[in-house]
Amino acid sequence: MALSPQNNDTFMREVDEAVREDRLKTFLGRFGLPLLGVIIAGLLAFAGWLWWQGAQTSEAAARGARFSAALDNFDQERPKAAATAADALAEGDSPGYRAAALMLQGSAAEVEGNTQIAVARYGAVANDANAPQELRDMALVRQTLVEFDTLAPETVVARLRRIVADPENGVFPSAAELTALAEYRRNNFRRAGELFRQISRADNVAQSLQSRAVQMAGMLGVDAVEAADDNDNSDAAQPATKE
Repeated sequence: MALSPQNNDTFMREVDEAVREDRLKTFLGRFGLPLLGVIIAGLLAFAGWLWWQGAQTSEAAARGARFSAALDNFDQERPKAAATAADALAEGDSPGYRAAALMLQGSAAEVEGNTQIAVARYGAVANDANAPQELRDMALVRQTLVEFDTLAPETVVARLRRIVADPENGVFPSAAELTALAEYRRNNFRRAGELFRQISRADNVAQSLQSRAVQMAGMLGVDAVEAADDNDNSDAAQPATKE
């Protein structure tokens, strides 16, 4: 969920205070786990792709309509209705729609505070060998986020190792941030700092996460400011697109 400009300013002021006072543990305790982006936009794009792939069949059109109805319920803050509307797809034989429906049900369960069901739905996607890899990775990160407080740091690191090893992966920044927090928990501060530095250098990282990663790396004795500046300069150097 995106932070509003006012909340973002407050967040960064708190980060600056934590940097000055060198109280990383207090900072993590107050803000808990890192904020991940809302997955619904990704599901919408994925559902559109699925519909396009199978637009020639009436069954594909029906699946698209069912998933769209489930998303509409979720967007209108009716998570229980959204989960119910996605039941048929979640139990269906289309790997793509099944994974997307389970992800939606996991999000609905999170909204309702039912972490057990959320973990089960995300885990089902993450462990489905027939599901698209992009959704499997997204589900694994989301499952780990929900379970983070109950997992041993070693479990988090091992679970996300493959994603963290691939900076080109679309969910690398979130996976790396969770791994960095796990490394911090087991007092591996240097590794945590290096991971935050990697996040600050990633091409597909949101600006808010990049800023947070630079701050966190600095608190752990790793200079990531130059890396972030290089990314900014690289973006600025791109030629303007002609309209």
